[in-house]
Order: sequence, then C-alpha cells, then structure tokens
Amino acid sequence: MPIVFAAPAASPGESLGDFRPRRMTWTGFDGSVWPLTRPLAENPRLAPGVQGLHMPRMDVQKSSSPLVAGVELLGYALPEREVYWPLLFRASSIDDWQSAHGAFFDSFHPVETGTWTVGEGKDTRTLPLTGVFDGSYSFHRDPFVTGFAVIGIQLEAPRPLWRGRPVAQEFGADEGQDFIPPAGAPSFYVSPSATFQQATIQNPGNEPAYLVWTVQGPASEVQLGVGGAIIEVPFPIPDGSTLIIDTDPAGQYATLNGIDVTRDLGFQMFAPVPARGTSPLVIAAAGAGRVRAELVPLYWRAF
Repeated sequence: MPIVFAAPAASPGESLGDFRPRRMTWTGFDGSVWPLTRPLAENPRLAPGVQGLHMPRMDVQKSSSPLVAGVELLGYALPEREVYWPLLFRASSIDDWQSAHGAFFDSFHPVETGTWTVGEGKDTRTLPLTGVFDGSYSFHRDPFVTGFAVIGIQLEAPRPLWRGRPVAQEFGADEGQDFIPPAGAPSFYVSPSATFQQATIQNPGNEPAYLVWTVQGPASEVQLGVGGAIIEVPFPIPDGSTLIIDTDPAGQYATLNGIDVTRDLGFQMFAPVPARGTSPLVIAAAGAGRVRAELVPLYWRAF
C-alpha cells in the first residue's frame, strides 16, 4: 500500500513564512486616499468576503446547428464588473467614527470613478469604480452607541479589466540617419528598444491593448503601426513639437503641442498589441526626432 507524505494544511490564522495581507487602497473621485488593509488601514478596513479581485464575468457567444452536436464557440464579451466590499468601521470616539464614516462615503460617486489599487511596485494593478447604492442599507445597532459597524457596499467597474503598470519603449534613429530608409531599401524599420532597427513592445496582459504614440519632432512622412494597421500622419511635426496619438477606441484623439488635431489626422487604421507576448512595431519617418510607444496591460484579475 503506497504511503503519501504531505505537509499538514495550515489552520486559519496561522502565519506562513512572509505571507501578509495584500496592500489595497481606495482613491476616491474627490482625490482622498484610504488604505483598506493592514498595517496601514485604520477606519475603515476590509473584512473577509471581498468580491472583484478574481476572474470577471465572460459572456461567451455561441451558435448551434441541428446537424452538429454541441455548439460552436464564436467569441466572448466582458460586461461591467460587480464589486463588493465588506467594511469594518470602528473608532474609539463618536467624533472619530462620524468623521471617518462621512468622509469615506463622500469619496464615492454614481458616475465619476475612483480607483481601487491592489499590490505594490511592479505588481500594482488598478480598477476604476463607481458607487452603486439602492438606499436599502440598515443599521442593526446604533453605531453612535457601539462605535462599531460592518457595512457592505456594492461597487461597479464600468471597464472590468484590471490595469497594470504602463509598458513603454522609446525609439530613435541611429546617429546621423533619418528614420526613413534610403531609396531601394525596405519600406519600414521594424525594430527592438532604443533604435528603429527592430522596434518591439511587450504586452504581458490577458487582453489586447492599444498604444499611445508620442512623436517628438523634427519628423515628417511619419508612419506608425502594429501589424498591417499603419497610421500615416498627413502633416509634419516641427522641431521642438510633440504629437500624441491615443489609439484606444474608448477615447481616440491626437494632439500637437496640446492642440486637438484629431480631425487633421483623418481616418486611420488602429490595431491593438496582442496579449501575452512581444509584437513588432512599424516606425518610419524622415527627420531626427524620436518616437515613444506606450500601452497599459489589461488583466482579468488583480493578481
């Protein structure tokens, strides 16, 4: 009879090595910042039962046919994310309880988002949230007598994906060489970091992410792209000027030195950088300027 040796499961509350609470903070729409987990959290702090950290809801599109058993999976969509926070309010005085409770709930708004931040350093991810209040909450005991209340609040993330730290690469032509190759050479430089020789960018997220392009002049005949979707800038960027193009469909725009030039840019083909890998970028121009490509990785989970 085989014998299997295994370490016993840790009992609830037992410390395991350097395990510690994940750092979480709330930044309200009013700019106030609230630590939600220990050691920094005071009043309020999160209690067990937090919802919204793990996988989002995924609505899968399917089709079926009487000629084929089962279904065909066509794709999926990510609706808004529902979030739930059980919050413990506890204070040593009535004034402290009332002050913290009032200021915290004043940091929520039904349409203006605040930010839930989870993790630290390179592992930091954020999720924009709004408050969802239906007026049904009731106090079972008077907190002005007990100085204590556990209040569960419903929140919603209109954009359900967690946002990671931005990934950026900056590219420049070799010294004394324009971005654009001489006649008879390949049409574009497709290159790794630092030069236009093989510009690439990494997207470590779970979903495709759109780029923000920044071009510092002097540059003309600028072409920027991912895959076969090439942006052709129909005007020059003078020396000392900066063109910014945000390709995200949620808020596409272009500015030159802060002035909106979206209409001047005209119709363009924008494509995202595929998830979970490194993708080549297309950069071509005449001039001695520089190009910066930046994306925000989008994740299904907070960690």
